[in-house]
Amino acid sequence: MKSDGVYIYSIVSDDNNPIASNYSFELLFSRRGGKLEWLYLDKNLRFCIPSKKENGMFYDNIEDFLSNLPPSFDLKLDFKYKIIERKSHFNIGEYYRNIYRPVISYKLQRFHLASEGIPFPDCYDDISIWNYRKEYLSHIRQLEFILEELRSVFKVIEPTKDNIKAYGNTLRNIIILSCTEVDSMMNAILKSNGYLVKDDKYSTNHYVKLRKPLRLDEYSLKFNEYEELGDFSPFSDWKKEKPTQSIPWYDVYNKVKHDRQTYMKLASMNNALASISAYAILIFSQYGFNNHIWKDHMKGVFNITKSPDWLLEDFYIPHIHDLIPINYPF
Repeated sequence: MKSDGVYIYSIVSDDNNPIASNYSFELLFSRRGGKLEWLYLDKNLRFCIPSKKENGMFYDNIEDFLSNLPPSFDLKLDFKYKIIERKSHFNIGEYYRNIYRPVISYKLQRFHLASEGIPFPDCYDDISIWNYRKEYLSHIRQLEFILEELRSVFKVIEPTKDNIKAYGNTLRNIIILSCTEVDSMMNAILKSNGYLVKDDKYSTNHYVKLRKPLRLDEYSLKFNEYEELGDFSPFSDWKKEKPTQSIPWYDVYNKVKHDRQTYMKLASMNNALASISAYAILIFSQYGFNNHIWKDHMKGVFNITKSPDWLLEDFYIPHIHDLIPINYPF
């Protein structure tokens, strides 16, 4: 018997007919006790629906379902097909605290948050902002403040490749501010997922464990106003063997914070931009960037040039009523 959980079934053509060969669809079933209980069919559904036969019984398996389709399901299976099965990483309603994943359907979330009976305009965009909206907005405001500091520098220094090594006290402050926020967020993400360190002494030896769950190395961005400076991928080479040195902007942060006179030349425009990029990426790797909050505040600032390719089994599957926080298995 298959274990309980959510299963994804891709129904794909196994026909030589060129028209049928392009036809495929995906079904998601929640399985419990050897039966298919709940079904998610397509992105237009607001919630998962019970999966029952006309006689009220649950389906035994995907073959049983496809052989006894309910009349309300307009699925034409008049072609030779094969079934590809995968298991989701999540059960319905489960999510990791402060770790972004796309959701199976934005419609599922529409009625979760409400103010005097009226949903917030961004409540159906990303599951991560349901319980962390206030925290998210706080990070956005801090990022806006740092960007204001950056613009003040660019009133004096032209943001070009020729000046990328220019350095100064304001750039040093930007690096320290950005990396302090990075420190704080990484600390909080680990703690919220149950990863505790003796004496609360977290370091990059612990932070590097976030590279995989947040998929930090898969993001890159450009500053829209300063495109000449190119893409920034601050976590692309992050390695557990050298958790500080493999993210050089963070290594610089430690040096300019503790020994300004010796390392002042490292407080460069390039390292400041890399630090801001790291802060921005850490924000949307927690909360996403397809929600209204990010679009209203930051879409004009950053062009996200690379982001993870999510598989359907990576998606959160929200329940219409309940969310169940689970710890990421570090």
